[in-house]
Amino acid sequence: MDQLEELSRRLENFKFVGPSLKVQIPLPTSVKRYLHNKDIRPNTDPGQVIETLIITPSNTNNKENDKLINQEEKFDEESHVERRPRRRNKNKKQKLKMLKFMSTYNCAPMESFANNNNFYTKYMSFDDVKKGLANNELFEGTIRINQKCSAEAYVPSPDKSKDILINGIKLRNRALDGDKVIVKILDKSEWRNPDTEECQRTGEVVYITKKKEESRVVVGHLLIERGNDHKYSTLVPRDQRLPRLLVNTSIWPTPIRVREGTKESVDIFYAILPSWDTCKNPLGILKGVLGESGEINAETKGLLFTYKIQEDPYPIDIDKYFPPPFSVEEELKQRKDFRKDCIFSIDPPTAKDLDDALSCVLLPNGNYKIGIHISDVSHFVKQNTLLDTIAKELATSVYLVQRVYHMLPPALTMMASLLPGTDKLAVSVTLEMTPDADIISHSFNRSIIHSCAQLHYSHAQIFLENPEIKNWDESEFPVVHNGYTISDCATAVCHLHKLASKMRKRRFDNGALAINQPKLAIEIDKATCQPLSYTLYILQESNWLIEEFMLLANTLVAEHLKTHFPTTAMLRNHQSPDHVNMEKAIKTLKAYGIEIDGSSAGSIHKSKVLYCQDEKSENFHRDIIINNILSKPMIRAEYCVICPEADMSHYALNVPYYTHFTSPIRRYPDIVVHRLLISWLTGRPIKEYERPDVIDSIATNSNDKKNNAKKASEASSELYAACLVGKLGGLEEYASVMEVKEHYFEATILTMNINVRVYVNTLSHQSGALHKSSHYSVINNKPTLTITWDELNNIKQTIQIFTRVKLNLMKKTNCLMLKAILIRDN
Repeated sequence: MDQLEELSRRLENFKFVGPSLKVQIPLPTSVKRYLHNKDIRPNTDPGQVIETLIITPSNTNNKENDKLINQEEKFDEESHVERRPRRRNKNKKQKLKMLKFMSTYNCAPMESFANNNNFYTKYMSFDDVKKGLANNELFEGTIRINQKCSAEAYVPSPDKSKDILINGIKLRNRALDGDKVIVKILDKSEWRNPDTEECQRTGEVVYITKKKEESRVVVGHLLIERGNDHKYSTLVPRDQRLPRLLVNTSIWPTPIRVREGTKESVDIFYAILPSWDTCKNPLGILKGVLGESGEINAETKGLLFTYKIQEDPYPIDIDKYFPPPFSVEEELKQRKDFRKDCIFSIDPPTAKDLDDALSCVLLPNGNYKIGIHISDVSHFVKQNTLLDTIAKELATSVYLVQRVYHMLPPALTMMASLLPGTDKLAVSVTLEMTPDADIISHSFNRSIIHSCAQLHYSHAQIFLENPEIKNWDESEFPVVHNGYTISDCATAVCHLHKLASKMRKRRFDNGALAINQPKLAIEIDKATCQPLSYTLYILQESNWLIEEFMLLANTLVAEHLKTHFPTTAMLRNHQSPDHVNMEKAIKTLKAYGIEIDGSSAGSIHKSKVLYCQDEKSENFHRDIIINNILSKPMIRAEYCVICPEADMSHYALNVPYYTHFTSPIRRYPDIVVHRLLISWLTGRPIKEYERPDVIDSIATNSNDKKNNAKKASEASSELYAACLVGKLGGLEEYASVMEVKEHYFEATILTMNINVRVYVNTLSHQSGALHKSSHYSVINNKPTLTITWDELNNIKQTIQIFTRVKLNLMKKTNCLMLKAILIRDN
């Protein structure tokens, strides 16, 4: 939508000396489709002008403008903010004069740039909606807006086929991402690519049944209009899925700084969108300023507001809800004593919330006694206290680059963490396993443990890579407590690894699927929180070791809850992927000789491993794209209350029941699972948890908070990557292409695993292209861009999916976002 915004700004400054003005403007297909609200065939000639705007005098009725003025005056009168007296009559006349001037000209085919009160269609009546649902003329679904092309939104089809496209903001009719909406499918003549394999049904929103949030928070910069006529400014959101807001800046208590030569504010602001009538740009309420745009701290604050992450959710006196120190003697009356076992944790070096620890003892019969010990957080977080209420609302810890926003108060996190050298309360899953990793028996117990060491993944990896070493240098490792040595820990780690390797192989042989993506890790200066360097965090065998035993514990607990809490168990459900999008992904890969069997999770995995090796392979640039393409159709796993009539299985793990039990310090659903399990162990039912709607409410909130936490974490990494690139003055990196379109391609930066959009249209002001021309075509079902680097057309480059390209990365001006320009790789 950048082209539309630029066009709007230019037209606002035009001066007309004649009765009409014709403007020819090159626009990409997506913008033209937005203007005409219908499908447009791609233009393969990058030099051809594809849109003509004719600006002519209009006989627009000014009653709508009068309504807008009255609405603005009413908004002022209802405001409780004190401000200096204004010359209302004069300002009203000036405003009327300005609006009449704006309505004197219109643009065809674009809507008037004035804020038209009747831009959107009024919603259907509730009675008509009920009738439409009853006779299947309407359907209900949750709308999701394309983050990279906000003019496009989708609602799942009622017949489980291809999603219904809501094409353009008018047809979206004020619905925001995540709202539950009523949709009417449009006439076939208005579908995209009708009567073809690529047919996309389209629809329009006619009613909103439930808003995801009553008041949306919008973070962005202001476009300031100076002068007495302009008391309203436009808040341009960082999140393109949200609308631009009109906010009253005339009552803002401090001067708003504007960048020299522009209308843009220096600072980032946030506002709320309380409601939205039929006007194009809704009225928002400006609430605060976050700091200078482009500064890492201000941009991070913007993330916190955008994803509703609270910096200090707990009151100062929250410790009064902490339990007193426990008595070992009293706790041993109801807990099993594992304090003499060689127990250790394995975590990243920065971890503070140590939820889990392991133990492994070789038995005389040749089997192994395995202990999976999880912090008993439910002992510290008593149900229905203020502490519990806040933790339930937060639902999860949030991991940003420079800080962790813990679900529990930091002091309580340390109390619950399974730190070494001290007695700790746990809930333990104990197993007897054969050397082939077959489970002979298992049990659940409340327990007391005494961890002997806090190992890092790197320590465990050293043990696994050097199994022949028996006497390790204690000085090179963390302190070991409880009479054990680092060699004892190394022996146990190697035993666990042998078992985990067999468990992992069996899991995939039995139909599990893993689509692993390396994560970007940013090193920062702890004093200033400024980025220093970056690397990809690659999972190793020590990570797989921990994962296998955590998956096992979660699965065993889920099976147990299913049996003993058949209507109220808290589970983790993962549905099968969208079959239409999966078929599309399979078809895309097939064009490049990659055959994927999409009939099941296991078949996808077995097909994929024929082409994907690991992060160290020479074809890593292909592996990462295959994983990206296959992950797109996947549906997010979600918490849910068990439903005996529904499929509760976990698609990727290929197990009938699964839950989260192993991370109660950072996930509230795990606390619920602990409480259920302990209620069975103690024979003390939890009255509140006997209601499925209570569990369902916790699950719904936890899903939203987990999704926000994931998005915030990814956005934080991208902010820091852009900040570092800016500090370095730019960076040249290789990327692998994952999608090719008419005027741009999407690529994954191989050293960061960050996706960027690279514009190749040389006529676009935003591309910054260094090449001479680009041409789009489809060759053997492969979307293709042919890039010409010289005037004589002698030097050409072909770009398709999987092509390895070289990019010049830069930080965009005045914000922390990456811009990528294709450069010639000699």
